[in-house]
Amino acid sequence: MHDKTFQQAIEDLQGRLSSGFQETVCRMIEYRTTVTRATSDIQDEKVRSVVKKTLIVGQMITSFGILRDMQIINEAQYNEFATYLIHTITYHPNDS
Repeated sequence: MHDKTFQQAIEDLQGRLSSGFQETVCRMIEYRTTVTRATSDIQDEKVRSVVKKTLIVGQMITSFGILRDMQIINEAQYNEFATYLIHTITYHPNDS
């Protein structure tokens, strides 16, 4: 029972983080905020780099979602683009 509760807590946290990230990306697009401007206060270069890459990929996936919703691309195309983009920011220890 303890593991299930822990698993549920992790899933809830992931859902809240994902929702917050999506809201941030949509707000950035709506207000035409550049990633460079959004990350300018991050002092640590490595952290800033990771955040910039993640925000750019998030904006691109959101943009492809808009193209899908407008029926300019289909669901399969959207999934290919999103999968590729997510793969570009996923840590791959063997790629180093």
